[in-house]
Amino acid sequence: MKVYETSDIRNVATIGHAGSGKTSLIEALLFKSGAITRKGSVEDRNTLSDHNEIEQDRNSSIFSTPLFIEWDDKKINMIDTPGYDDYIGEMIAPIHVCDTGMVVLNSQTGVEVGTELAWNYAAKFNKPMFIVINKLDIETDSPKIIDDIKTSLTASCKIVQFPVKTGANFNTIIDIIKMKQIVYDANGKGTESDIPADLQAEAENYRNELVESIAETSEDLMNHYFENGDLSPEEFEKGFKEGIKNRLIVPIVCASGKNNVGLDGILNFITSYLPAPNELPLLVAEGSKEVECDSNAPTSLFVYKLFSDSKLGDMTYFRVNTGKLVQSADMIIAGSGQNERIGQIFYTKGKNRIDAQHIVAGDLGATVKLKNTKINNTLYDKNFDVDYKKIAYPNPKIRIAVVPKTKGEEEKVGVGLHALSNEDPTVMIEHSKELRQTIVYCQGELHSGVIKYRLLNRYKVEAEYVEPRVPYRETIQKSVDNSYRHKKQSGGAGQFAEVHMRIEPWVENMPNPAGLTVRGKELIELEWGGKLEYVNCIVGGVIDTRFMPAILKGVMEKMQVGPLTGSYVRDVRVSIFDGKMHPVDSNETAFKMAGTMAFRDGFINAAPKILEPIYSVEIKVPSNFVGDIMSDLPSRRGVILGSDTEGHYQKIKARMPLAELDKYSTALRSMTQARATYTSEFLEYAPVPPNIQADLIEAYKKIAEEEG
Repeated sequence: MKVYETSDIRNVATIGHAGSGKTSLIEALLFKSGAITRKGSVEDRNTLSDHNEIEQDRNSSIFSTPLFIEWDDKKINMIDTPGYDDYIGEMIAPIHVCDTGMVVLNSQTGVEVGTELAWNYAAKFNKPMFIVINKLDIETDSPKIIDDIKTSLTASCKIVQFPVKTGANFNTIIDIIKMKQIVYDANGKGTESDIPADLQAEAENYRNELVESIAETSEDLMNHYFENGDLSPEEFEKGFKEGIKNRLIVPIVCASGKNNVGLDGILNFITSYLPAPNELPLLVAEGSKEVECDSNAPTSLFVYKLFSDSKLGDMTYFRVNTGKLVQSADMIIAGSGQNERIGQIFYTKGKNRIDAQHIVAGDLGATVKLKNTKINNTLYDKNFDVDYKKIAYPNPKIRIAVVPKTKGEEEKVGVGLHALSNEDPTVMIEHSKELRQTIVYCQGELHSGVIKYRLLNRYKVEAEYVEPRVPYRETIQKSVDNSYRHKKQSGGAGQFAEVHMRIEPWVENMPNPAGLTVRGKELIELEWGGKLEYVNCIVGGVIDTRFMPAILKGVMEKMQVGPLTGSYVRDVRVSIFDGKMHPVDSNETAFKMAGTMAFRDGFINAAPKILEPIYSVEIKVPSNFVGDIMSDLPSRRGVILGSDTEGHYQKIKARMPLAELDKYSTALRSMTQARATYTSEFLEYAPVPPNIQADLIEAYKKIAEEEG
């Protein structure tokens, strides 16, 4: 294939809500350009983009797919992205490495929660964008969609094309740049003609709005516009490109991937008006170092995707940011300093790989999976030290616990899970000592389904998925004095220790223990959160100072397996104020045991309570579902804190226990037809209600009995 220079490349992330027709539109664009000879469909499971088996089974994009189109002597790299927020990582990474975003809207539903999510990420990365109103082969209220865009996304949107008549026979658009009507035949060939008289005024109005917005991009253009009442073709083109590049103008075009309408218009728009990689602001690397996208500079690249597939093998996807990457290049991984040799390099078009002799700055490519390289790694020539800004991924939303089906295969499960986590940074794995479970953190029920599928089908790991335990905490509500004597005689040297301790709730700025003489104290920050204050109140030497650390060790061990539920204990003060020892039989082991038992018995009598993790939750939901969400939250022990309006969405703020939050993703999807999303963040630990505390204690007793 032809080798393209940096100035002839366009990188476009195709983003939008699920069901907006992104995959079908890209398939139609590929067919229009001649990149494929047969136009596939999502329903027939034969699109170039959705080539993975699980995507075909579910008729929905799950993974981002890089493809490219050759048009007008330019190379257009397009990355098809999934629309559900469960697969948010597969959408964020393409936005990060592409220069522009093509936001696809379903003409029936307009701006949806997935649209806004994608839009906000693109805006965060300061990416130029344009909007395609798709599926106009269904009867549509076009003015309502435009209002929706202006309200929910940006007031900077400008109509570049509008449909003449929507519906099953949709085949005609008005192009504001050309000021022509274009009628398309079934094969997507357009015929231009004059704009009909009844649409002339509407077209001129849109044209004037567009020209005014272009004139506002610079003082010179504004002066020319005031002097002449219009802009020359050269001024129009230059100002339009600058307006798009600087996010001052967001053009709106229209299309029907199904009816092959507007496809050449989209491709011409991309090649004519979207910026090439070397026309954008300088790349910002870690440490605020600025780097130009220059093919004559030393070579550097950024890795944005890893993927292991039975058809493709283990692949690493990257963007070359500077220089020219050649086969068998020796590179250095930023940060680690490790060497990495890149063997064969490819351009990718879905599952198809095309050999490349070299890949220039600004272009996207792939290679067989590298040994030490991970997502977010920068690789560079030895003469060029740089580390590009990393992709920031969102926190997980749900947890699942994974148990091997066959005992002894824990390592196999762990290897498979960590391989998935390397490919998808929105998957986090924890081998929890506290919960005694392997926990997978992910973005939602759909996301967890993909993890299960890939573990079984790609990594051949059979596992069961159970409800994850909750990391409860235990503490006390009143002060108690307690003692314990440990005495053991079994021939030879015995064991003897007696410990008197006071345990009480710890709070900030506590006064010294009443009635006791403080000899020394230590405030310990517990690794699981909260505090332990350990106070030495021994007088008269009844317990030797050398035994005090052993008592503390015994207390700490019991705090890791609380008496109520086996959970960690937090926020207590332990004061050792009396005891006895034996000149021969007392030792550290004896005092450790005495400390453990004195703490356990005292804790049970100090009005113990169980604390549960509480999360702050923000739910973004269409207005017509607010009532359902509001009435459902109390049933999940959620406390509503307030709500705000954002466009035609409501943002509901609440607090919810983790025990309920684990199941919320599926419920929210069901209640809102998958049109709502939420974020959550740990807030605090708070007491569980008495009835739930009783249930938890009873459940723990049964588990202890079963385990002997």
